[in-house]
Amino acid sequence: MSQLTLGQYQALFCQELLSQSRLALDYDQNTDSLLPLIDSSPQQALDRIAIYRNNVLHSISAALGDLYPVVKRLIGDDCFNGAAVEFVRQLPPSDPVLLHYGEAFIEFIAQFPACQNIGFIKDIAMLEYHYNRAFHSEDTPSFELSELRIIAPENLGELSFTCHQSLTLFQSAWPVQDIWHENLKDEPELIDLDQSTGSNILIYRQVMTVQVINLDTHCYQFLKQLSAGATINTAWQITSQHAVGQGETLDEEELSPMLGYLLNLQLFTHFQLTEN
Repeated sequence: MSQLTLGQYQALFCQELLSQSRLALDYDQNTDSLLPLIDSSPQQALDRIAIYRNNVLHSISAALGDLYPVVKRLIGDDCFNGAAVEFVRQLPPSDPVLLHYGEAFIEFIAQFPACQNIGFIKDIAMLEYHYNRAFHSEDTPSFELSELRIIAPENLGELSFTCHQSLTLFQSAWPVQDIWHENLKDEPELIDLDQSTGSNILIYRQVMTVQVINLDTHCYQFLKQLSAGATINTAWQITSQHAVGQGETLDEEELSPMLGYLLNLQLFTHFQLTEN
């Protein structure tokens, strides 16, 4: 058999590291081409590769555990480690930097056989992933509220905003903020899921601190529209229509305190005035 190229050798070595079996490579066809580079007997070569495999799977699984600590606590170390190893084998890192590796784990853990009956596990994973993403986002200061003085009062409704790049919004049928927060404690308290409501989650970074806030439903809808680039007037109109669809009515007087609340959260980095 002809000598393997470096690229072929690396591909086969990666295949072996991510395999479930110590004999993923057919020794008679492939491993003998690796041996001159490993300089060992066949059994010694396989033993050494097994050490590499364990180190690789352990280190990447540990990185996932650091990214999803509450998910790991909720399902237990053994279950999480088993899921993490399987995930790494199916979707290994494509970048040597593991900082943001594991976004696909959100869907993976929801479909993992041992977790399919844990309805909130996907949303907890989503919260943890975006918390980590926000933590490592670049700092972009919010604008000073005093800058809005240049806008004539009659034109305020035509303002739109640019949100901080760390901002994430998502809704859950579960009290994910409460579940997440309790499981960061050494001794979490039980949460009665039957008596709990859903969540409207806002995640963003304020200076060096990541904020996780459960918004009021109407405030969530309003911010969702603003984050998509809608003007204040348009965002409020859509939010009001959404409230009507839920059998509620929003008073115009609620707009000012809601907008003031969001501005004080320092979510927005820039504002723009739409030309009429």
